[in-house]
Amino acid sequence: MGDEVSKDHFSAKEFELFQHKLDQEMDFVRQLFAEDNFDNQSRSFGYELELCLLDKLGHPAPCNQQILDHANNPLFTYELAKFNLEINGNCFVLAPDLFNRIDNDLKGLFEQVQQAAEQYNIHAGMFGVLPSLFEEHLDPMAYMSHMHRYQVLNDRLMSMRNRPIHLDIRGEEHLQIEKNDVMLEAMGTSLQIHLQVPYKEAVDFYHASLWASMAMVAVSANSPLVLGKSCWQESRIAIFKQSVDTRNAKEVHDAIIPRVHFGKGYIQSWLELFEDNNYYSPILPEVMDTEVDKLHHFNLHNGTIWRWVRPILGRNDNGQFHLRLELRVAPSGPTLIDTMANIVFYIGLTEGLKQTPKDLTRIPYEVLEKDFYKVARHGFETPVNWCHGEKLDMRQLLLKSAIPVAREGLQQLGLNDYEAWIEIIEQRVSVGQTGSDWILGYWHKQPDAAALVRAYLDNASRNEPVHTWPKP
Repeated sequence: MGDEVSKDHFSAKEFELFQHKLDQEMDFVRQLFAEDNFDNQSRSFGYELELCLLDKLGHPAPCNQQILDHANNPLFTYELAKFNLEINGNCFVLAPDLFNRIDNDLKGLFEQVQQAAEQYNIHAGMFGVLPSLFEEHLDPMAYMSHMHRYQVLNDRLMSMRNRPIHLDIRGEEHLQIEKNDVMLEAMGTSLQIHLQVPYKEAVDFYHASLWASMAMVAVSANSPLVLGKSCWQESRIAIFKQSVDTRNAKEVHDAIIPRVHFGKGYIQSWLELFEDNNYYSPILPEVMDTEVDKLHHFNLHNGTIWRWVRPILGRNDNGQFHLRLELRVAPSGPTLIDTMANIVFYIGLTEGLKQTPKDLTRIPYEVLEKDFYKVARHGFETPVNWCHGEKLDMRQLLLKSAIPVAREGLQQLGLNDYEAWIEIIEQRVSVGQTGSDWILGYWHKQPDAAALVRAYLDNASRNEPVHTWPKP
């Protein structure tokens, strides 16, 4: 959930000064857009992958600090819970062998984590929600990572809410739990995909990513079990939306848009997205004596607004500003090869959809948003509206439209190393077995969370796609 801050408490004066610097930097951002002062050429790609740490029995292992210290790699970092950590992958420019290079990077970094974890008899696994997590693992005193950032987030979010967090997920079963801290968010682990896009095409890429999000939730679902109950196909979506909702009771009643949201509508400029940041109060007011064009306060604030497709304003090594998308809807896992297939599919589908920009705003935005959450709940069998005008269940839509469009997008990019990964997506959809489907199949036959996790890790260790895993 972002970079560390220097301390775990900030004064009212520091909040005031942070807001002042944020306002100055926002004026600078407006000027960048007024002058179209952005990189309009470069294409680059990156990823972040969150991992669960497990003991030999399949239970959460709260030892990320030991593993990070042992690995000693700046690309590895803490997550909210001690039983999670994150790999921040390297960045890659567009080239014909792009995916082979990302794949080698992912394998190499994951192997480093595994080697460090083995020193403590720990295994690193990829889950959207770890099935062996239970309420006792959400005690912040025992399981929250020792970072100032997380303590500030916890204190600030709970103060803004002025009420407990009530998680309420209605799926195959009904889960309800109430907590007075943010540790519910720690149940979800994700894959985040970054695309640096040319400025002139940024609006079309944003709209394409919104549509691609719905397809990605369907094909990548890996989070069906939450605290021992069968919830949504991709329960992370419900968990994160509710667990870091900073709204108080009146703001909920007034339908104020929460910090975790799909979006507010179609846009004419990315500046609209950044202007929307002013709608939210700062959470992490780390004031620094930096030049306005460093955008420290702007980016720190932007990082505490958790859109499912997050806009990012960054800077190239040569000092030129650029725009980047961060897709946040996909879960971690189940395997490295499935992770790569998900990355390839998203990049191809976004590129393919972007080729017909007028199609991307034909369907009312409210319909797209509603269908996104329906797919997160129900998966492949969900009837949805697609941007090209079709109305099909998600499985048919993927096979007939989305996957062919992804292939076309990858061809447009001039890539030559994508077909094997796209075939994995196609077969996963045809077979109808995502990580969520496999987990639920096991759970319904043998409701033993630790045994499920061990069987899952045994399958995952062979790095064979989840659709090929034997039925439980």
